[in-house]
Amino acid sequence: MTADSDNAPGTDGAWQSSRAKGLCYRGPRLVTGADIVRIARTLALEPAHFVQTAPAAADDPTGVVLDNARRRVNIRIANAAHGCVFHVRTLEGSGRCGLGEQAPLTCRMYPVVPRTDGGAGPPDAETAPRGNADDGGPGRPGRPLDAEGLAWAERRWAADRDHWFEIVAHWNDLPKDVEDPPGAEDFQRYLLEAHAAREAGLPWPGEVVA
Repeated sequence: MTADSDNAPGTDGAWQSSRAKGLCYRGPRLVTGADIVRIARTLALEPAHFVQTAPAAADDPTGVVLDNARRRVNIRIANAAHGCVFHVRTLEGSGRCGLGEQAPLTCRMYPVVPRTDGGAGPPDAETAPRGNADDGGPGRPGRPLDAEGLAWAERRWAADRDHWFEIVAHWNDLPKDVEDPPGAEDFQRYLLEAHAAREAGLPWPGEVVA
């Protein structure tokens, strides 16, 4: 999502500004495990360095059970005083996403908001022009997606979301050591293990990762 120029004039500059005001300052909410794993691998960081938890509703399929079922939380990209921790402010006062192509898919789809049924909802802000996509891929970093790129992102997000639901459900069903209840960082390690197992065609991790 990194722009060629932070102060690009015209429609691209307007989109960057509206995205920063409407999304980057409050941080992405509809992130998936795939988003978190991709960012962790790219930056060579444990997820704990860039995620935070928030209370989750009892019926939320992304609600991660922690501390012997005393807590149910969502895992989100962390926010700082200026908004999303990956939102970079320039000397001129404008902003951009520091993740480039590794940004969460919902950030790249902005201003479209994916629905929980796998489709896409109405724009999150004013309708933005679409940039160029490359053979159905996600388009150029720092530019809004065109129709083809948006369709690609919607399909990818729906698949990632379904796998995210599975990971959380498997974790929540795992037997836990009641004397040493696992916390958020234990789940984050389990997330990395689950994605590695999926990519290698191996079974789900069968225990909490120490």
